[in-house]
Amino acid sequence: MSSASNAASLSSREVIRRRHEALAYRFCGPAVLLLGLTVIAPVLFVLVASLTDYRLGRTTFQWIGLGNYVTMFSSPYVWQALRNSAVYTAIVVPLSVFLALFVAVLIHGRTTSRRFYEIVYFLPVASTLTAMSIVWSYVLNGRIGPLADLMASMGLPRLDFFSDDSLALSGLAIIGIWRLVGYNVVLFLAGLTTIPAEVQDAASLDGMDNFFDRLRYVTWPLLAPTTVLVIVLNCIQAFQVFDTVAVLTNGGPRGATNMLLYEINTQSFGSLKIGYGSALTVLYLILIGGFSILQVALSDRKGES
Repeated sequence: MSSASNAASLSSREVIRRRHEALAYRFCGPAVLLLGLTVIAPVLFVLVASLTDYRLGRTTFQWIGLGNYVTMFSSPYVWQALRNSAVYTAIVVPLSVFLALFVAVLIHGRTTSRRFYEIVYFLPVASTLTAMSIVWSYVLNGRIGPLADLMASMGLPRLDFFSDDSLALSGLAIIGIWRLVGYNVVLFLAGLTTIPAEVQDAASLDGMDNFFDRLRYVTWPLLAPTTVLVIVLNCIQAFQVFDTVAVLTNGGPRGATNMLLYEINTQSFGSLKIGYGSALTVLYLILIGGFSILQVALSDRKGES
């Protein structure tokens, strides 16, 4: 009797377990389907299309293997776009991170007006970048812009950022920093709330009253995980710059502001070379994936230490 009852109990448990598994699969099914249709399927299409000579509007195509990749890595325009993206990232990311950290520490120390400053610094993130690019085109205009007038009143030469190929990338970097600082401030403020007030009090008791010493030796080390996250996210966003290029420069003058994402758009929808544009997109996905893997690796390493 005992063996029969045990077998019946095990059988009922197995039935219940299978029912729970089936229910779990039903709940996961819509999410998996949505993920497959919106993420996995497009990536697979890009991978397959990059191996063809398909042009938008054609009904036929030919398999050319790695031909698009050979053309891509031998193109001076691609290397110029990669170089511009790297320089843009090298300018925007460090400045936006350090400025945001400094501003976040100042805001975190306020009590009455903290909410006001949080809103003010977050406004660039909430604004439409396309519309704000037009405003910046006026501000940085070398003939009628207020910055040029200010420099002229000081006896300095007028700078027309978007007409000079040596200044155009710097002009885009100014806009990028302006936009990312507010985003980074919010992330750093969230990180600052995790630092116990006792740590700051202990630093003061130890004689560390200087603001910059406390920031360097106490606050910033405790914000290391947040800093890693901010840097990686900023690198990804810097490589995704497109709106300001499309609105202000169209990649010019003389290719000085041609970015990787803008080159993808030009080849795919300007020249209608979907196959070649897909190869560029694969390169872009590899770079973005590399940044994401770096973030995970650094976060795990920090967690272990």
